[in-house]
Amino acid sequence: MTENTPEQYNEPDKAKWSFIGFIVGVIVTVLALKHYGYIQFPEEKDRATVAEFKLLSLSPEYAVKVSEKSSGKEAFCESGYLLLRPQNDKDVAGILVTDKNRPVECQPDLARTQP
Repeated sequence: MTENTPEQYNEPDKAKWSFIGFIVGVIVTVLALKHYGYIQFPEEKDRATVAEFKLLSLSPEYAVKVSEKSSGKEAFCESGYLLLRPQNDKDVAGILVTDKNRPVECQPDLARTQP
């Protein structure tokens, strides 16, 4: 039978100290990136505004000029609200709201022409 000597009990646990060093390294890295501005957390003012729109009047007394370029977005009516999505990504859509976060309502049958 072998006896345990006091030197065997004083050996450091390399796996434990490697894990603690890794965790400390990750924490220091995140704090340094935050300090130098590479990590930024979203603020309330930045939460979800993707684009801003304006309404052009179709009255005959106003001359309306519209660009010939496409906006890259398309609108559609779903459950009584006007939704907007990019033309290249059909899976992402957002509800169109006013500057006071009130949804813009729509009527699906309004845009259809009568035969």
